[in-house]
Amino acid sequence: MTKIQIPYGSKLMDVDIEGKLLDIEDGRSKTNSKEQDVIKHALENPIGTKRLSEIVNAKKNGKIIIVVDDHTRDAPTEKMLDAITEEMGEEHKHITLLVACGTHSPPAEEELKRILGKHFYQFDVLIHDCDAKDLVYQGTTSRGTPVLLNRSYVEADIKILTGDVTLHYYAGFGGGRKSILPGISSREAIKNNHALLVDDHARTANVENNPVHLDMSEAASFARPDFVINTAADDSGNPVDAYAGDMTAVFLRGAEVAKDLFCRETDDLFDVLVVSAGGFPKDRNLYQATKAVENCYRAVVPGGKLILIAECREGIGDAYFEEWMNEYASYEEAEEAIKTNFVLGGHKAFYMRKTMKRVRLSIVSELNTHILNRWGINAYNSVWEAVEEEKMNIKDKVKIGIVKKGLDTLLVPTIKNR
Repeated sequence: MTKIQIPYGSKLMDVDIEGKLLDIEDGRSKTNSKEQDVIKHALENPIGTKRLSEIVNAKKNGKIIIVVDDHTRDAPTEKMLDAITEEMGEEHKHITLLVACGTHSPPAEEELKRILGKHFYQFDVLIHDCDAKDLVYQGTTSRGTPVLLNRSYVEADIKILTGDVTLHYYAGFGGGRKSILPGISSREAIKNNHALLVDDHARTANVENNPVHLDMSEAASFARPDFVINTAADDSGNPVDAYAGDMTAVFLRGAEVAKDLFCRETDDLFDVLVVSAGGFPKDRNLYQATKAVENCYRAVVPGGKLILIAECREGIGDAYFEEWMNEYASYEEAEEAIKTNFVLGGHKAFYMRKTMKRVRLSIVSELNTHILNRWGINAYNSVWEAVEEEKMNIKDKVKIGIVKKGLDTLLVPTIKNR
């Protein structure tokens, strides 16, 4: 029996189980370039636009706004701003930084300093408020989303987006257009857009016929940025590449890289799949950790068991998520609620119930056992205990899979019978 170390909170949990390791292979990324060099190279070689310095010089004394990710993302924002201001030269004195919070709580001052570094002190910093009274209407998408955007962004002479392209479980990928919707949009626009996630095409690493992605892209086209720079990083946060220029071209190039980095094809379906969210901060609460379940559950045989390993030191993590799990005991009930009364946070319950319709879900965590049991989720003190119980229930040899970094590994079954 092989001892395996699985991330759990801030430590590694020793587990004695025999199973197939399913994480992305080490060395798959090409992280032999320095982060700053990768970003600088992207700015010097934009896709589909002129260089940023030329765009800025064509609008002397124009108001420049740069949209940056908030504290819930890991984009190398300070390094991108370093490279952007160097590229623009003297014109950078007219910059305002706009933090794209979507519906997230605004970052504290210390978090802003961490994100922006020295640029926190150099430029005006605005934090987007999705409930602000002065949001500017830009139009309504073909899917019925009313697009109201941050006024400072709309009125800027030069609009720049920054961010990173990562897996996203219903938009397909983060990055690009996502900085606008949900990043700097109204709460109503975000709710309308996210309610499209019930469509089967709205899934991780897919943009083809994905209504969430298409709606975001259409919304962003109403106030198209002049220039975008996005990075792609591996699961350790190391830069793989960066792309700059036209919003759509940058996003599609980054999505290709992210798909290669994080998608793991498997020709097996497993009776038991052990999935760690990846340790802290990825397993800080259940709200965040459920992304690992969504990424991996399709590789479990129907009726099989998925064991989520997530410390959840901060508990459930979202009041609406908890409320919906209490109120809607089936996938069908959660789906109907999404369609009729979409609430951010409730969508996590929808995904959880969708998973539980296919597989039996167990969790090894610090969460309240009674709450999990009430939801129909088995709670265990150890991975070994959860696996051994399954072995006793199955007469034949149990096929076990193990994923150490579930938030950063999308399992893609290659067999037809899903």
